Amino acid sequence: MAGYFIARGWTFRLAPLFMHKPLLAGLLIGACISCGEEQPDNAHLLAKVGEVEITAADLRTFEANLKDATMRSQHRDNLQTLIDRQVLLLAANERGLQRDEEVLAELAKRETKALADAMLRRNVAAKVAVTEDDVEKAYARPGWGEKVVTMEVFVPNQEQARQVQVLLAQGEDFAEVGRQFAADPYYGVHTGDIRQLAYSPFDSPRDLAQAVFALPEGGVTEPIPLHGGFIIAKVAERRRAEQVEVEDGIREALGDEQQKQLRESYLRHLKWDLETVFDAEGMDIVVSVLQGAIRYADLGEVQRQHPVYAFEGFRMDVAEVLEAVRPSGQLWPEATADAVNEKLSEDHFPTRLMAHDARRKGLDKIEAFARSHELALGNLMLIKLREQILAEAPAPTEEDLQAFYEEHKQRFRSPPHAQLEEILLETPSEARQIAAQIAAGAEWSELARAHSQRRNAEDGLLYVSQSQAPFLGEAWMNAVMNAELNQLQGPIQTRGGYSIFRVIERYPEIYHGLELERVRNVVVRDVRERTEREYFNSYLRDLREKYAEQIDVYEEHLRYLDDELVQN
Repeated sequence: MAGYFIARGWTFRLAPLFMHKPLLAGLLIGACISCGEEQPDNAHLLAKVGEVEITAADLRTFEANLKDATMRSQHRDNLQTLIDRQVLLLAANERGLQRDEEVLAELAKRETKALADAMLRRNVAAKVAVTEDDVEKAYARPGWGEKVVTMEVFVPNQEQARQVQVLLAQGEDFAEVGRQFAADPYYGVHTGDIRQLAYSPFDSPRDLAQAVFALPEGGVTEPIPLHGGFIIAKVAERRRAEQVEVEDGIREALGDEQQKQLRESYLRHLKWDLETVFDAEGMDIVVSVLQGAIRYADLGEVQRQHPVYAFEGFRMDVAEVLEAVRPSGQLWPEATADAVNEKLSEDHFPTRLMAHDARRKGLDKIEAFARSHELALGNLMLIKLREQILAEAPAPTEEDLQAFYEEHKQRFRSPPHAQLEEILLETPSEARQIAAQIAAGAEWSELARAHSQRRNAEDGLLYVSQSQAPFLGEAWMNAVMNAELNQLQGPIQTRGGYSIFRVIERYPEIYHGLELERVRNVVVRDVRERTEREYFNSYLRDLREKYAEQIDVYEEHLRYLDDELVQN
């Protein structure tokens, strides 16, 4: 839902409370309106909700975080969002959410993370420096100046990934297997479309980039978990990349390397400076609980509070370590002290050390941090309030689901596709010569292997769908989808050259209905989101009426906003 406040780390940023904001007529804002007018003393004050003042500075800060320039110019709507935030906070305070245990626990976690991030920026990120010489040397390394072009199939579950592997192992064509299994990564619905992408060795997702770079041309990866399903990729081509193509990625990768080294150096210094002490007995308790030899519920309070690590000014006990390494509470039969330490070192251990370093240096006492603390508490209260309100929202009915499906049916469509034999040539004269040989009875597959420029079509056999028209050419795709079956066509100019082809079979579009679990899940999700948005906005309208006497809006001061921007 677009209508609630979103946090990134410790610094919370506001998002519009409504997906569809009310239209407020009669207010046009422009710098020229106030030309020649004398501003009132309180021109900076835009609204009051209870005791809270909303100023021009608050509005400017909010609008600076909006990506869309048009939204940044809608001052009255944006002011309404800030007013609504305070109205919701009045309701949250009435419910006592400022004292809610879950809210305060999450606030403490985010405070620790924010302090650690501040120290990371000060001691690590600020010291990173990647020169042009560094980039040139990295480009000269093996692999860094290469691009790998892939063909990729996404499947939504492990069973389909296994079936794809079996068929490929049996020698089936990658494109044909993709046509049978490829699904849309977002909806999980079968489309038959194969994606073609190009990677540098430092691109994301890293697991996928590393896997394809480890393979020769023609190699196929194991199924790689991604987007809630699995990607199987084939290396279609390896080529040299010009430095200008990859230098931004190289610079980022080198910066990451430097940050990693600086971070490790900083943490080593902290461990020494804070006189870190390891307690083997505490770690033994942790490992025993993880392995299942001891139930956590059977631990006494003394055992739960037994230190695992002690530092100058704080310690990490058994309870904290267990929560950090197994937040789900599941067993970890192969757990060892080394494995626990490795898990801690990924995030929890460094975060605690750096946050403590920040506190002893007073970063939690500065005014900016206090403001962030207040804003963060408010946002967490609003998130909790939203959860409580939406728990009361009605569940979607079957009629709701069916109506939504019919309205958005195109989203669940597999486009029409065709199976054809095709040869792609560089020039029209070459294409006419090959077409003449085929008309005279020459073997299509042999000519395709010897002459075709189409790399991903073994023996000239190709599967295409209407959705590939932007990549293969609109005119060529129209010719394919309208040609008579088994009739030689071309040459037709398309991307990469001139094509001759004959269509073996065409398949109509398919609409996947609510009986398909993946489609039902998507529809249920989207209908629920819409219902919740409407329910929450209705709740907010009621709150505006409830607190109307505590809301004062100085709309006339908006006309001075742009003047104030100039002055400041």
